[in-house]
Amino acid sequence: MNSQQIEYFLEVVRQSSFTKAAQVLYTSQPSLSRQIAKLEEELGVSLFNRSRTGAELSYMGRKYYDAFLEMQQKLSVLSMEARGHAVDYEKNLCIGIPEGWDLRPVVEKVNEKLEEKDIRLNMEFASYSYRSLLTLLRNHQIDGCICPKGLIAPMDNMAYTDLPPLKNVILYSKRHLPPENGVSYTIQDFRQDRLLLLQQEDISKPKSYQLGFLHEKGIVPETREYHNIDSILLDVSLNKGFAISDIWSRGVSDRSLGCLVLDQKMPICIAWNKHFGSAELSLFVDVLCETLQKED
Repeated sequence: MNSQQIEYFLEVVRQSSFTKAAQVLYTSQPSLSRQIAKLEEELGVSLFNRSRTGAELSYMGRKYYDAFLEMQQKLSVLSMEARGHAVDYEKNLCIGIPEGWDLRPVVEKVNEKLEEKDIRLNMEFASYSYRSLLTLLRNHQIDGCICPKGLIAPMDNMAYTDLPPLKNVILYSKRHLPPENGVSYTIQDFRQDRLLLLQQEDISKPKSYQLGFLHEKGIVPETREYHNIDSILLDVSLNKGFAISDIWSRGVSDRSLGCLVLDQKMPICIAWNKHFGSAELSLFVDVLCETLQKED
């Protein structure tokens, strides 16, 4: 039994559906079902009464749901208490961001704003896959996260504040063929190229977002999926395809890559568990919004 299996079980109960839970958790339904089956095998009970119309909690399933939920809530409270006893009693925040983002320029400007306001706030930023990011946020293992709004909006018990949307970009190799018009690249210069994506099971919504944008432009590319951002950027630099990202991608500053700004922006937000907000987080949100609005 592990924390992922417990989280999967709790989400199925929250959503009253294996299919909906899989969508929220950014995993496939077969993968979710396997994890639930392993949990049931280890516990020695059936957690759900399954039928053609769906799955309902069994008697023991209800017992385990209450126990796991109580355990999760207690761990969240302990996590928050532990961070409150940090060295020097600084105000500490842990903010999650998607892997592949480079927020150093933004963080530097936020720190400047905090210094201007004479506020001492110790911030830690950590990058994760989207699925890990949402799990950590739900379990209050991070204070908040900055991510695409589409990931947060469907989730229960989450609060969020909109941030200025990010410009989308195409990242391509500087070895790419010259633009057809002989002057500058357009999106049509990549219509014959392969689109490099992160694995669908991990982040299906961003994949749909990218393909939907290209389809609107009349482009239906061949695709290839990867396990991580680094592998995508490497193959883009080797001219094995192109990637769609945003201006916070660290690929934008890669000297081996070119960057084409698109006529589309991605809505983003900063989100947190509505039951575990804090004065420090509210302060950070206000300063972050102020910083980004001036940059926009």
